[in-house]
Amino acid sequence: MRRKKLVLYIAIFVLVMALVSTLFLDNELANQVTTVITVITALIGAIALFFQFKRDKDINQATFIIEYDKFFHETTGDDEVMEALEKYNKGDKNALSMDLYLGVINYLVWCESLSILIQRNVVDFDTIDNLFSYRFFIIVNNPWIQENELVSAREYYKGVYYLHYAWTQYKKKTHQPILYEETCLSKTEDYMNFVKKGNMYNKKIH
Repeated sequence: MRRKKLVLYIAIFVLVMALVSTLFLDNELANQVTTVITVITALIGAIALFFQFKRDKDINQATFIIEYDKFFHETTGDDEVMEALEKYNKGDKNALSMDLYLGVINYLVWCESLSILIQRNVVDFDTIDNLFSYRFFIIVNNPWIQENELVSAREYYKGVYYLHYAWTQYKKKTHQPILYEETCLSKTEDYMNFVKKGNMYNKKIH
């Protein structure tokens, strides 16, 4: 912070000295120097505004993500379903049952909403990957969830299909492992058709 302030003070000092020097130049040269200084000042102002807007955007996005994370934990059944998913993946195949159906629906609706946020560029994968990827892939790549909801009622989860595809591509591009890839949603029937249906903004699909 001190370094930024020092650079700012030096820049202001140089501009002031340049303006003062125009008093000792002939009119034509003084006008040229003044024009150059004006342009430089405008550029500095524009750059400062850009970084301020970017900083505000980053802060707003971080605040939004915190609230979205709280929304997950405050929604009925989400934490309970995630706990059951973890037990299932550790070998307890009875951990998931239709008793958790409402929680499963709520959880997948949360994933569907996340797909909309990604597609509308409200958030990006760089920002959400570390916090939300475990939560997303642990449910969508679960065979019980696929059989009992995601595949059987896939018309209602087109956004989840698109998000799964886009997030998988991001993981591959950044050389990261995909959680439970052996039972990946992409291995289910007619996967790409529903990926395309869930692509609301016609984003490029490789």
